[in-house]
Amino acid sequence: MISRQIVEKIIDLYCKEELSMAQVADKLHISATSVQTYLIRENIKRRSISDGVNSSYFTRFHKQAYKLKDNLTDKQNQLKVAGIMLYWGEGTKGNGSVRFANSDPDMIKLFLVFLRTVCGIHEDRLTALIHYYPDQDIVDLRKFWISITHIHEKRFNREYMHIGKTGTYKKKSVYGTLALSYCDKKLLNQLVSWIDEYRKMV
Repeated sequence: MISRQIVEKIIDLYCKEELSMAQVADKLHISATSVQTYLIRENIKRRSISDGVNSSYFTRFHKQAYKLKDNLTDKQNQLKVAGIMLYWGEGTKGNGSVRFANSDPDMIKLFLVFLRTVCGIHEDRLTALIHYYPDQDIVDLRKFWISITHIHEKRFNREYMHIGKTGTYKKKSVYGTLALSYCDKKLLNQLVSWIDEYRKMV
């Protein structure tokens, strides 16, 4: 079992420093298979060769992975506040990428509207991962979450099944849990900065 500290280092090296899986494995003295396994569990999509080329291009020419919307309307400002509050409560604050997970479809929909409208994300960098249990139908769950999120099926990572847990969870997790991931350190820092502004009001 790899420690949480090593898992966070894997994500940081792969997402922030954009090392290959083999390079991450070599740097941390673990197998490439372990790197791949933990990236999947953490909802980090594996880069293809073309993705690697594009990533290098974006880094070299300093192109933005997102574009914040200027001159927000009153409704969009309300959406911004809602998105920040959702991430404050449910989002991951470290690991080099924006990661938000919830079992409530409305929360997922609202956070996606925030990312798309206020943050101006690129759809091809957005991925999703379904967490479910043995007595749930993954085909139906996948169809449900695709319809809710409008994320292309190819950007859904391999589902993660929680072994040996059935029954009582269903009252609050009928649709399983969806984890969204946007692999961009700068956007994560922006979200954390917004959260810190509200934290100062406490």
